Amino acid sequence: MKKLLLLMSCAALFTACHESLEERAAREAEEFTRKNCPVPVSKYIVNDSMTYDGATRTIHYYYTIKGKADTTAIDWSIAKPELIKGVKAATHIRIYKENGFNFAYTYYSSKHKGKKLVDVTITPKDYNE
Repeated sequence: MKKLLLLMSCAALFTACHESLEERAAREAEEFTRKNCPVPVSKYIVNDSMTYDGATRTIHYYYTIKGKADTTAIDWSIAKPELIKGVKAATHIRIYKENGFNFAYTYYSSKHKGKKLVDVTITPKDYNE
């Protein structure tokens, strides 16, 4: 009887510690933001935060563009193909790609607070082509 209770306790402990991939994505996004952001990506781009939207299964990255790149004169339509290439090449998000997650990228202007310069969502259709 003691062995059975011990086994049941261990099983309950391991089950309680197991997190779903969605829970992991939410936790990792929150931890990344808390520990790293804001973090410069390049001379003109800062990663402000990362979030996870469980309803759409989307890992969302938020950036601010500054300096010379902070302009609407740039043809931002080139952003999506470049972001798709990046998602395809990224090994650190492989588990999320294998499970059909979406990846969103929003870039804001630093000169004009709240102005979106780029808003792109990459779906499994995009990165599995």
